Amino acid sequence: MQNPSRKNFFSYSFLFGLFLLAASLPYSKFLMSLSEIILLLSWICEGGMKEKLRLFMKNKTALALSSLFILHAIGLLYTADLSYGFEDVKKKVPLMLLPLLFSTSIALSKQLFERILAVFTLSVIVSTVICFFVLLDYGNKQILHPQQASIFISHIRFGLLISMTVFILGYFFIESKSNSVKIFFAGLIIWLIVFLIMMESAAGLVCTAAAFAVLIFRLILISRDNKIRVALLVLLILGGLIPMKIYYSAAAAFEPAPSGNTKLPLLTASGNPYIHDTLNNEVENGNYIWRNVCESELTEAWNKRSQMKYSGRDLRGNDIKFTLIRFLASKGLTKDAEGVNTLSERELQAIEKGVANVNYIGVFNPSARLQKIIWEFDVYLKGGNPSGHSVVQRLEFWKAAVGIIKENPLFGVGTGDVKNAFEDQYEKINSPLTKEWRLRSHNQFLAIGTAFGFTGIILFLFTLFYPLFTDKNFNNYLYLMFFIIGFLSMISEDTLESQAGVTFFAFFNSFFLFLYTDKQLSE
Repeated sequence: MQNPSRKNFFSYSFLFGLFLLAASLPYSKFLMSLSEIILLLSWICEGGMKEKLRLFMKNKTALALSSLFILHAIGLLYTADLSYGFEDVKKKVPLMLLPLLFSTSIALSKQLFERILAVFTLSVIVSTVICFFVLLDYGNKQILHPQQASIFISHIRFGLLISMTVFILGYFFIESKSNSVKIFFAGLIIWLIVFLIMMESAAGLVCTAAAFAVLIFRLILISRDNKIRVALLVLLILGGLIPMKIYYSAAAAFEPAPSGNTKLPLLTASGNPYIHDTLNNEVENGNYIWRNVCESELTEAWNKRSQMKYSGRDLRGNDIKFTLIRFLASKGLTKDAEGVNTLSERELQAIEKGVANVNYIGVFNPSARLQKIIWEFDVYLKGGNPSGHSVVQRLEFWKAAVGIIKENPLFGVGTGDVKNAFEDQYEKINSPLTKEWRLRSHNQFLAIGTAFGFTGIILFLFTLFYPLFTDKNFNNYLYLMFFIIGFLSMISEDTLESQAGVTFFAFFNSFFLFLYTDKQLSE
């Protein structure tokens, strides 16, 4: 007979592992791994292994989730680069481990469930406060991109955690009976959304907005009060109009300002000749970039004001002269000595750090990230090189991934040969990407397809959607929000190809499905 005190000890250590994992998600890969080891050892030492394994084998949802890990393990059988393959499989262990442990453990009480969510929420909020103070250095010292404020984990994964926290706070808002507490939670939600804007987290903002839209649409469907339905519908329409307005305002900066019959000047104020590239129609804030350019004056004036040479590179690795010319164009200045001498010290430092548009200076500019994305597409469609441009270079990633899948449609190239397959494919298609930017797919569905073909994609879609419709989990508020955030993240990112991403996905997927369920959206 099992010793009750021994069982209780390992039950408490299992709980400790849960709290530690929830707290470590925004911070530490080491603590994520440590907490999973604690969970596994506690689960084993608690005993009852035969019964636990029997429960696992009977749980169709747990088996469905775990099959994704098994797929990666099978992919080792037909791979050449076993070293890369084993590293990839090791990274995917949470996909097997957490469904196994959570589905065979005693469900949590509502109180414990909420405490774990509270620990995760507090951990994320504290992390955003720390990163906010780091972000204050943007444009002053070490921060070259707002996304670099995420000093613990990838800014993309951090954005997903923040998005998930927004809806967990929504859960606490719904559950709270106190108006003052509701106001507090609402304030925290606003803070997190503001922080996403400051960090220019496109992934976090898109996932949050999309999840809000789905939630409102779901509430419209289940509400029996026509007045509430109409109010929610108006809110949904207004919510769609706001981003459209922001988009059109940002896109207006790429419409060339009307020039009328104005002739282009031949000489600068100092009497030196201008060069006007009238065939290049790239613009910054409506001003043509490659007109009114006098490089001899730019070189002399810039080198007098900056320790970084005009012929060198800025701190982001771009040619300073291109950054400078774009910045001057964004202000509507001529690209000559007069234009350079007009710049303030703050603007000069911004250019040195690779800021190419006056609108990108500062830590709270809701349209800045959108403007950068539109600029990327504008340049790409005009024949520019997509290397280093985070959005448009994904089009090249996807093109290479599709090519690999076409050549290996049924079972892909295997778990370990994905990296080599991409390198070969970039050469085959003569990709304009420089070697440092020839990366993997940055799309989870294509990542699965390259490794396992259409067989893998079908299985992957099954593992995603099967739990959603099991026991009507689309009525589970927290699970539905997690599903939308996780699913959308996989369109622009290979979410399961990093430890932080795979742990985020495996933890919340199993936590909401097996340890507690909340049916707040039930009809």
